[in-house]
Amino acid sequence: MATKFYVCKHCGNVVHKCVDSGVAVVCCGEKMEELVAGTVDASREKHIPVVTKLNDCRIKVEVGSVAHPMLPEHHIAFVYLETEHGGQRVDLTDKPECEFCVCADKPVAVYEYCNLHGLWKADVE
Repeated sequence: MATKFYVCKHCGNVVHKCVDSGVAVVCCGEKMEELVAGTVDASREKHIPVVTKLNDCRIKVEVGSVAHPMLPEHHIAFVYLETEHGGQRVDLTDKPECEFCVCADKPVAVYEYCNLHGLWKADVE
């Protein structure tokens, strides 16, 4: 199943759909909107994840080639690493970067969610 994220237009909840049974994702009494990576008009250099291989078992993800702000009103909420057999998520706080262990699985893509500019994605080569 392709990685899918949904957002509630009322409260801002974001959901990662792990299993698709054909039923709509609902929050606040309404169907949630599917997030499509890179569809918001915003600065690409501050949103596209940049992946660096640190060694055979670790990768580093920096959000943007120019550091993204991490303010209460404008920040990166999380980074999600999609792998061949699942995925990993890191919630960000003070810096727009994180590391993932990839010893047991192969990275496929990295997603990040900006609270103002939505979902962004980079494929991992």
